[in-house]
Amino acid sequence: MAAAKNIKFFRILVQTLAVTAAIFLAACAAPQSKSSKESDPVVADAPGQTSEPDVIDTYEGDGMELPLDGSSLDAWDTSMARVKRHSTEASYTTLENAIDYLLVYDLEVRRDKETLAAKLDGLTGYEVVARVKWRKPPPGKGNAVKNADDAGIIDT
Repeated sequence: MAAAKNIKFFRILVQTLAVTAAIFLAACAAPQSKSSKESDPVVADAPGQTSEPDVIDTYEGDGMELPLDGSSLDAWDTSMARVKRHSTEASYTTLENAIDYLLVYDLEVRRDKETLAAKLDGLTGYEVVARVKWRKPPPGKGNAVKNADDAGIIDT
């Protein structure tokens, strides 16, 4: 009797999984709707609209030496993208960390990215990183020494 109930349960489970898989595949295979620009070529080629030309960037130096544009958030994002294109991953990550640090710990900014961008306008990536006063432990009080001191307290 119990075996019959188990067989019936597994049969229902398999049928449920099959129906769920069929619904999932049908949803994935459904054609995606196009945006209005893609579906209507007349709107995209209207005479009153002009498309922005592609930016040709011929800079071949260190991206951290490029000045950041803080006049607006769009200009900030564009200049940060340009710095990223011409920087190593490590130096760009350091710049991002410095900006995040300043967003939190600069009391004039108060976590407002637009205010920070205006404050850093015209500075290079190196100058932004130099503004950050990374907190360092006092000499001899790194994690290894501190953990050893804590262990000495427990042993006594």
